[in-house]
Amino acid sequence: MNKTRIIEKAQERGLVQEGTHLSDSEVYQLIFEPGFSTAEKITDISGRGVGMDVVRKNVQKLRGRIDIRSAPGLGAKFLLSLPLTLAIIDGLVVAVGDHRYILPLFDVREIIRPTAETISSVQGRDEVALVHDRLLPVVRLYQRFELKPRSEEICDGLLVVAESEGSQFCLLVDELLGKQEVVIKSLGETLKNIRGIAGCAILGDGRVGLILDLPGVFRENRQ
Repeated sequence: MNKTRIIEKAQERGLVQEGTHLSDSEVYQLIFEPGFSTAEKITDISGRGVGMDVVRKNVQKLRGRIDIRSAPGLGAKFLLSLPLTLAIIDGLVVAVGDHRYILPLFDVREIIRPTAETISSVQGRDEVALVHDRLLPVVRLYQRFELKPRSEEICDGLLVVAESEGSQFCLLVDELLGKQEVVIKSLGETLKNIRGIAGCAILGDGRVGLILDLPGVFRENRQ
């Protein structure tokens, strides 16, 4: 895959600002944007930029993701990551205030305890955390769902480093309660379209925890 051509096309469409630094993974994720194509010629069957966005949407419906690896002259590899079953997932149970949430384990990269030195803000508004020499955006889960946390001090909580559509971000939670295999249950027709929520599950203590759709949480926070 031609990274230079992808970036040029993305700049033409206003998807990327000139001078913006993108990792290889972030560049390749651009091909999943609706209508995106680098084809020089359009035919009846190709070049219209229709298809890859549909693939990603359907993979995300299965709570999965697509990663791309490419090397010039060698080809490209598409890696599809899907839950072992669509009814049972391994999840991390976290606490935010008095509420419990379940994070799909396949979206989680690591968990860190933040320090004041690693947290900063962009333009005095958006928070970022320095993780392995990379600045990652921070999403405060209590703000996303309008909850009362145990503490609003970021250094009192934990940052869950998660991956969404080729980009990583940090999710601030109060506490990690453990790992659990959970059975996904639907929220029903009324609540099924809440962005950032994939379903619910009954936890070991009998309480109900909401299963987060981490890509949805991240997209909602950026809007």
